[in-house]
Amino acid sequence: MPVDGIVIKNIRNELDRELAGAKVERIIMSDRHTVVLSFYNRGRKTQLLLGMNPSMPELHFGENLKLKGLNPPPAFVLTLRKYLLGARLIKVDAPSFERILDLSFESLNDLGDLTEKRLIIEFMSRVGNTILLNQSGVIHTALRHVDHSVNRYREILPAHPYVPPPPQNKLLPDDLLKLSAAEIFQQQNANDNLAKAVYKNVAGFSPALGREAAFRAGLDSEHIYTALSEAEKGRLHRALLAICQEINDNKLFPALYYDDSSVNSERQIIDVHCIRLTHLPYFETYTSTLEAVNDYYTQIRNVRDFQTKKHSLSSRLEEKTRKTVRKRELHEEDSARGREAEQHKLYGELLLSNLHRLKDARKSVIVQNYYDENKEIEIVLDPRYSAADNARLYFKKYARNKRRLEQAEKLLEEDMAQLAYLESIKVSLSCASDFDDLLAIEDELSEEKPRPTAKKLECEDLQQEPGRPASKRRRSGQYKQLQKVNKQAEKASRHELLPRRFLSSDGFKIIVGRNNKQNDRITLRQARKDDLWFHIKNAPGAHVVIMAEGQKLPEQTILEAAGLAAWYAGTNRAGGSRSSVDYCEVRHVWKARGGKPGQVLYDNFQTILVSPLDPANLEKV
Repeated sequence: MPVDGIVIKNIRNELDRELAGAKVERIIMSDRHTVVLSFYNRGRKTQLLLGMNPSMPELHFGENLKLKGLNPPPAFVLTLRKYLLGARLIKVDAPSFERILDLSFESLNDLGDLTEKRLIIEFMSRVGNTILLNQSGVIHTALRHVDHSVNRYREILPAHPYVPPPPQNKLLPDDLLKLSAAEIFQQQNANDNLAKAVYKNVAGFSPALGREAAFRAGLDSEHIYTALSEAEKGRLHRALLAICQEINDNKLFPALYYDDSSVNSERQIIDVHCIRLTHLPYFETYTSTLEAVNDYYTQIRNVRDFQTKKHSLSSRLEEKTRKTVRKRELHEEDSARGREAEQHKLYGELLLSNLHRLKDARKSVIVQNYYDENKEIEIVLDPRYSAADNARLYFKKYARNKRRLEQAEKLLEEDMAQLAYLESIKVSLSCASDFDDLLAIEDELSEEKPRPTAKKLECEDLQQEPGRPASKRRRSGQYKQLQKVNKQAEKASRHELLPRRFLSSDGFKIIVGRNNKQNDRITLRQARKDDLWFHIKNAPGAHVVIMAEGQKLPEQTILEAAGLAAWYAGTNRAGGSRSSVDYCEVRHVWKARGGKPGQVLYDNFQTILVSPLDPANLEKV
């Protein structure tokens, strides 16, 4: 967890400055792990979010977090409302360099007397908790109850006394300035690297600060501490003391740290801290630790939600692809069996031409194939039937297999078109960069209805009882009218997403579809005939249109649109090598009859070689 004891100490100072004297006016739980307290202080409304998700405890502080409460509210939030609604926050405290916040409130009890309540927030991964205490330190309630079967040392149950987490017996940064290296590094294991050796011995330190101490000492954080020379230990000691001096002097440097200096679509956040991390060169600074932590958790939550949604859509897409592949295999088997039709026709014709020779029943017969230079061919017979009946059986097989072949070939075409369509959705999913992209893909997948099977159609036919009159509602037209209203309401309630819009360097609008439906819409409905249309060559990808509006397009704008077409086809992003992109006027693009969404035909085009263009380099409109 990036929020260590040093960060919590500064958060405590800032929260105490912002919220001391504030009144609690609203308490909700946005999910089963997250409590949101709304405060009113000096004419200003603020909210404090305390998330205790075991995978990632988080904290947000802002004026409008726009969160809805669970309905019905859980018992935990009802207890918090009972004791804390209308209470005034006296102070925000924190144990020395621990990941714990202690909020003290003053409120009136049922008798009208002033009483004190404490809300303890423990920011620990996997075991984080929010606990409400009375003024005697007895637990009223807790977000997670812990009994003796889980933790014998520390039970967290109503009416039990609150026991703080066990002390870690680490050295405080305040005391390190007077100690030697030998006195500091005592608790690490023999095989611990430098980062572990630092944060195992110093209270409030995280692995990030351990790596920072090693970097400032000019050492690799993965080196084993016990293998260092005395000179290297001395350098590590001096670097650690310098960091502790910054902490004691309150030299704050709130910042978010990234893996790249430039703002681009693939830049990832690494860490957040209030002390300057010189081993991470790419950062953005903030005026306060709370602002940095807010932005950090907002970005982390967005990334987490985005990846969860993307994984869910990917699973749905893989399931659809797997089913379509299975259908294709079955239809290929039918096609292979159907190809036997001509052989059965040949057998039937040869039997009919040799009826005069086949008087007695037999299991097989050898005749001359007059279609193949009178070569001899063996035909298997059913001895129960005559030669004429065997010929009729072969003609029946021929007719059946011919129908099977025709149907299988038709279904195989549909299967291949469906697989190509699903592949285009897969490309859109791989190129998705924000949550709107995922919503557009989800909308497209939701409209993909499976083709009814013959068995299902047969069952539906059986359910329709012939000769029985329709209901009065059906005969009066109310049923169709109700269906139409329901479809209109469903369409209106669906989240309509706009396509991606960028502004080229020369000021021209460039439109990029988020899914296949949008590709069709912007190309065939919204674009003018003289606008330029772009698409990756011979591969699935997004449709890109430059809104030329009758003007001559500069070369730079054409290159940028082609670069976007290459980017949103997912080709050669990492290596940056060039891709072939076709472009032409929209008038030369048309929809193939019966084509899937996003599938078009075009002619009179030109091809250009471009490198993928990161859309972060263009202005969004």
